[in-house]
Amino acid sequence: MLVYTFGFLLILVALWILAIATGWGLPYFLIADGLNWLRVNPWESIVVAGVLLLLGLLLFLRPRASTDHSFRTSSKNGDVRISQDALQEIIARSAKSLQGVVQVKSSLRQREAGLEIIVMCQFEQGVLIPQVSGEILTKVKEDVELYTGIIVAEVKVLVRNLEKVRSVRVR
Repeated sequence: MLVYTFGFLLILVALWILAIATGWGLPYFLIADGLNWLRVNPWESIVVAGVLLLLGLLLFLRPRASTDHSFRTSSKNGDVRISQDALQEIIARSAKSLQGVVQVKSSLRQREAGLEIIVMCQFEQGVLIPQVSGEILTKVKEDVELYTGIIVAEVKVLVRNLEKVRSVRVR
């Protein structure tokens, strides 16, 4: 969030400089008046400088989000990490093995109770959606737990669309 704020401030500064460069006097006068205010009000200037310094330090010192998209499972010999891509491949193969499933994408979230899986599917036309969705829920949960050892807390299915029936023209 702080990075977006910093980016927004950079955009504003760039627009401000562009306005001054194109001859608009108001931004220049606002800067001059602001600098004069800072010189005349030393205590307020110290507070503003302190806040800006703290915000700058927060950008550098805050813990970085891990870019490691993997999930941990334990075995008797130690920990095993499985990449998000490998898990998504297992989910896709598991769901596509069912009759009527055309396309599969998934997203994963680590929860305290286990892995939350959201499966986004495209079905063939004429498929019984509740039946196939139930089969996906069961099969994906079983396969992920079987192949990886990761506990699956919940599987959700989102049916994105149905494959359109293609008309065949006969000449």
